[in-house]
Amino acid sequence: MNARIHRAKAALGVAGAMTLAMAGQASDGTITFTGAVTGNSCSVRIGAGGNSGIVALPVVDVTALDATSPSRTSSAGAFFQISLSHCVADQADLAGATPTQVGIYFEAGPNVDHTTHALINAGTSNVEVKLFQASQANVIGQPITPGVAGDGQPGSQAMAGVATQHFYAGYSLAGNAKATAGTVSAAVTYSLVYN
Repeated sequence: MNARIHRAKAALGVAGAMTLAMAGQASDGTITFTGAVTGNSCSVRIGAGGNSGIVALPVVDVTALDATSPSRTSSAGAFFQISLSHCVADQADLAGATPTQVGIYFEAGPNVDHTTHALINAGTSNVEVKLFQASQANVIGQPITPGVAGDGQPGSQAMAGVATQHFYAGYSLAGNAKATAGTVSAAVTYSLVYN
């Protein structure tokens, strides 16, 4: 009986040592993430409102979003703007750098279709809402991919003075299906990013 116990203990010891050795071999390095959560802030206005707002899209006929329409990814949308002012930059990061620029960053999340990069509609129609950069002259620019830095996300602006970014939100189809009549309600979260 004792011999069996000693053999079992020895087998467990060898298995444990092999597990530790394999765990040590699985690590090739360490990645350390640094950043800062700051007290920096800006006064934000969406249109003439506050930091949260509603952009009313026009009512459109389903044929405006027909799969053969060349404008179906930006059909009958609405221009809107986000203004930043009174920005305070008094919090440095770990390297001691104080931000001089601020940008608007549209977040990926449960409201974003990760295939089309459009905003998921919580209403009864099968359409989505796609975001675009825009110019002051109300010209639609590059599409925005929420959650992906540099992929259509608006660039940073100097923190001094008032900065206004212009955008366009337009109806979009997730696939080649025909649009169905119904309601549309989509939302996106944004953050201010300082650098």
